[in-house]
Amino acid sequence: MNKFRKKRGEQVEHFLQMKDITKSFGDNTVLSRIRFSADRGEVHALIGENGAGKTTLMKILAGLFMPDEGDIIIGGEKVTIQSPRQAQDLGIAMIYQEIRLFQDLNITENVYIGREPLKKWSRFIHWDQAYAETRRYLDMFGLNIDSKASVKSLSVGQQKFVEIIKALSRQAKIMIMDEPTAALTEREIELLFGVIRHLKQLGVTIVYISHRLEEIKQIADRVTVIRDGEVIQTCPVGEVEINEIVKAMAGKDLRDRYPKLNVKKGKEIMRVENLYFQGRIRNINFDIRQGEIIGLTGLSGAGRRTLAKVLFGINGPYEGSITIRGKSFRSMTPHIAKTNGLCYVTGINTEEGLIADAPISENITLTNLGRVSRAGFLNDAKETGFAKEFIERLEIAADENELVGNLSGGKQKKIVFAKWLFAGAHVLIIDEPTAGIDIGSKSDIYNIMNEMVLSGASIIIISSDLPEIMGMSDRIFVMYNGEIRKIFEREEATQEQILYYASGAV
Repeated sequence: MNKFRKKRGEQVEHFLQMKDITKSFGDNTVLSRIRFSADRGEVHALIGENGAGKTTLMKILAGLFMPDEGDIIIGGEKVTIQSPRQAQDLGIAMIYQEIRLFQDLNITENVYIGREPLKKWSRFIHWDQAYAETRRYLDMFGLNIDSKASVKSLSVGQQKFVEIIKALSRQAKIMIMDEPTAALTEREIELLFGVIRHLKQLGVTIVYISHRLEEIKQIADRVTVIRDGEVIQTCPVGEVEINEIVKAMAGKDLRDRYPKLNVKKGKEIMRVENLYFQGRIRNINFDIRQGEIIGLTGLSGAGRRTLAKVLFGINGPYEGSITIRGKSFRSMTPHIAKTNGLCYVTGINTEEGLIADAPISENITLTNLGRVSRAGFLNDAKETGFAKEFIERLEIAADENELVGNLSGGKQKKIVFAKWLFAGAHVLIIDEPTAGIDIGSKSDIYNIMNEMVLSGASIIIISSDLPEIMGMSDRIFVMYNGEIRKIFEREEATQEQILYYASGAV
């Protein structure tokens, strides 16, 4: 029985109700008569492919957009939300996928910025009170962090918790979490889920947007699927299987979620020997062959991204050697890496890998302007031709002149791939290949990876998604405290074994 058939006539009073919400941008209708509800102390998962309308719906609730039609009812009262400030005053907080904290301020300063407590009968900030309150929240969530610690010294996961504390300290009654586990480690996800369960006990309503369906089965009470701006159905999580959710999201079956191909391995293309960097990376030794995918995993602070940035030349100098296609390097820069076919596909932050206010064509060709210019002058026709070729090849479904910042996360990730393919990459380091993108786009990314290894390229993927690491890798390198503690062949690895070595066991 399909649990995602629409039901009509259900009239249940909920703490939060969004009724017949409609929103258009120009001639494009993004939301069509959406009905969504949530109760106190409930985790309600909102899912759908990129572009389905779920983030737009939540931005309406958070006061960033105004609906063209429809009503919002909170606690039985109809409300009008015309700004983020009005949403905050109503107890609504949105935790975005991208970190939105002041990196140079400490935790307490971020939590209380703009509303610092003042000492009685004065205009001086009562810092002792602010630090104590922040420490109370940190203790409540079991976070062993100093409330005076600088935000930039924290891991991505810890910064997520600071944002939750900031929202809760504003007496948030409704908390919207947009891809909260993107780039978190397994341990941080467990801690986050513990925080969410605590928030439920406090009566906080949580709207949980995620593409990680296994998480939804773990943490959510109900799930609503949106496709093409319409609600397909709302259902208790316990009454639906993952494959039904996938089919409802995509409108089709996607049975093989990790379409790894068994590619014949070629000659060694890269070797790393005795690599050290500032005590943060120690005794790194490995090789990678043509057509091979290596998965690099570990807990927060294990050194995965530091290693990637040393290999690509962002971090240095290092001790040891990096050999690419028989040529050994005792020092590395991004230019040297790119020239020798070693490229770095950045993670979830668009600004690291793309120019948001530039068109697709410029972003793709930026890595090899020599191919589209002569005598120092850019050949617009050549640039357009190459851009169209990669747009078609990677099925990006966009015009080459469209600004990258207007695209979905899945399309942006494909453009990062396109720019390095245009540069002639032989070895790609891919940071969080599918974080924050929908099921359909994930499948597209995996197929791009398959195409690349079939053509003789090699891939190193850094991922916090263990099923992804296990599903797409030939070998899995587990890091702990700056070292590779264990190497698994694909068929040997289990999540339990990976976590065992990632936790420092020997």
